[in-house]
Amino acid sequence: MSEERLFPKSVDEVILEKVRFFFLPDRTAAFVRNLVDGKVSERSLICCNSGCDVCNETIYNCYMAVKKELENS
Repeated sequence: MSEERLFPKSVDEVILEKVRFFFLPDRTAAFVRNLVDGKVSERSLICCNSGCDVCNETIYNCYMAVKKELENS
């Protein structure tokens, strides 16, 4: 059952929802917002397989989920 909303979700709501879905720290939302706004290139999100605290691959997957939802809204 989908939630009925009077207004669509804001970009920040979509980002925070996806950040939490991917179990990323909330602080990552600001970085994802910069990706969405084009301030940071998505090309910078390459996994180096070094076990980073917050993996670039997970951030990239989150970013792609945000882009997909924003395109479909």
